[in-house]
Amino acid sequence: MKRLVILIIAIGLLLVGCSQETTNGSVEKNDSTKRRVYSSSWDGNPIIVEQRNNEDYETVNEITDSDEAKKLINALGNADWQENVKVDIGSPDYTFSWNSFEHSVWINQEYERLELLIEGQSNYGSLSADTSKIVFEILTGRKLITSN
Repeated sequence: MKRLVILIIAIGLLLVGCSQETTNGSVEKNDSTKRRVYSSSWDGNPIIVEQRNNEDYETVNEITDSDEAKKLINALGNADWQENVKVDIGSPDYTFSWNSFEHSVWINQEYERLELLIEGQSNYGSLSADTSKIVFEILTGRKLITSN
């Protein structure tokens, strides 16, 4: 478990260091993920959230409320997305699908954040600690328990 946390931190630091683009000293944000994945309205299909249980996944929540879906997608759309990233950090803690975009979710206990990957899109995202708590509660119906 400790090796996995160290691996996640190392990959995160590598990704952050390699993905910095500056223009006159300011960081430029690429929002094509938000436009491509999250700009369309919800297709109305239930958002099935599955949690990893050993090697299998079991359904832990089904989001059918449009207000909850809108809150979820708004939060994900505002995540710090990195484009064209290959990440291999092990099996995700949770998975769900939004309008046919498969999402993998990892809980980073050390930084109290959720990290996401959109399958087939090479997009890796990280949520702030506060947004992670909101998204986790929408996805699972439970509060995010952190180490602190």
